[in-house]
Amino acid sequence: MEIRKAIGRKPKVTYTTMLRLADAIQHNSTITEACRWTGISRTTFFYYMRNNEVFREKMDAAKENQNKVVFSFFTIT
Repeated sequence: MEIRKAIGRKPKVTYTTMLRLADAIQHNSTITEACRWTGISRTTFFYYMRNNEVFREKMDAAKENQNKVVFSFFTIT
C-alpha cells in the first residue's frame, strides 16, 4: 500500500493557536487584540467559530471565564 502525502494548505488555526486565543480572551482581550497577538485575522477567527465545533466550545468557555480569576500555566517561548 502506498502512503500519500496530504495535499493542500496546513490549517491556519492549530491547537496551540486555539490555546493562545482562549488565554487572551480569558484575560479580557478583545477579539481583535487576541487575533493580532496569535497571528490570525478576524475573518479566520469567525470562520472557525462557524465551522469548527471544538474551537467554538473553547472560545465560549474562555468568554464565560472572562470575569473569573483564571490562572494560566500557558507560557510563551
